Amino acid sequence: MNDDSILVVTQYFPPETGASQTRWDELSKRWSEEASVTVLTSAPDYPEGEIYDGYDNDWLGHEKRGDVDVYYTKTITSPSGNLIRRSLKFIWFMLISMIVGLRYTSPTVVIATSPQPLTGVSAWVIARVKRATFVFEVRDLWPESILAVSDFDNKLVIWKLKRTVEFLYRRSDHLVVVSQAFVEPIAECGVNRSKIAFHPNGIDLDFYQTEGKDSLVADEIDNEFTISYVGTIGRAHGLSVVLEAAPELEDIQFVIVGDGAERDELEARATDLKNVVFTGRRPKDEVPAILENSDVALVHLKPRKIFETVIPSKLLESMAAELPIILGVQGEAKRILTEAEAGIVMEPGNTEEVAEAARQLRDDPELREEYALSGREYVVDHFNWNTIASEYLATITGGRASAGS
Repeated sequence: MNDDSILVVTQYFPPETGASQTRWDELSKRWSEEASVTVLTSAPDYPEGEIYDGYDNDWLGHEKRGDVDVYYTKTITSPSGNLIRRSLKFIWFMLISMIVGLRYTSPTVVIATSPQPLTGVSAWVIARVKRATFVFEVRDLWPESILAVSDFDNKLVIWKLKRTVEFLYRRSDHLVVVSQAFVEPIAECGVNRSKIAFHPNGIDLDFYQTEGKDSLVADEIDNEFTISYVGTIGRAHGLSVVLEAAPELEDIQFVIVGDGAERDELEARATDLKNVVFTGRRPKDEVPAILENSDVALVHLKPRKIFETVIPSKLLESMAAELPIILGVQGEAKRILTEAEAGIVMEPGNTEEVAEAARQLRDDPELREEYALSGREYVVDHFNWNTIASEYLATITGGRASAGS
């Protein structure tokens, strides 16, 4: 083990589920084999806004996840759809994580991951006081992301948020992006390209081998042709397209697994649709079995320019599970699916194209098999967590860049 002590400041972490939580669980446990790793996060309540069983909303809690030290700070509980409380939650975590990080940690490297971007302010202060390397990880572009999924239009707040993010870009020692499409917008802010490194989300390939795994949801999936959506049911995801397509596809079952700000509204609208099933949030351990019992995966986001830069984690998960995909995302995600030859790309929000893709895959089992095998092979070659973790660790510990652009 080397002498590096890594502090990760993140709003979201297991036992919560989601792309950010999975990413930092996978990276931290691998890094802990080589360095001392501490995660600073908030009491788990995402997405429902209720503290998870077995956890308390105390000022500070601590647990060990393998060799990783995890500190859980007191949070302002917030359902994912409540913008005001979420904003207060983000500001609060910025402040309390700064205090805890300064008081209880002595890192040589401090990493902040966004969303939300205010974690970067906390991490920058900790890094500068502790004379540590400051790494800012960009998983969404701000403020573009919030403008794409909400009606928020306070120009002063947006301006301040933009200036804050640009400050963090310039002051970071290393900038890590999860999508190559982020490089150009960040460089346009006056950031030196030499300090931008691409380390995408990955896949625990063994996790999606389903032998010995089971799921109550999987057991309830009908024998008919099934298209599953597994993930957050939020404003960004545009899942009303499923409800609009379902009446034309009565012999195809849609299973929507997860929770989020849009779930209640969509579920109420689907009351009379016998081929649309909402299961609620399920434990992560059940996901491989759910995918294995499905015929096709749906990955979808609303038609927004900002979403052309993202790589949805459920895209990689479905490919790892050898499941052909109907993809309603353009840009970087489309590039990956097309290059992998792992499914059909549709125009986001286009009901007719959802129905057409569903029928094509239902009627052509050989095509489904080709897509499934090709997708698995692609993620094995390009999105292995072991490789990503090793290369990321080398980026942040291989030398200290100057703290400017």
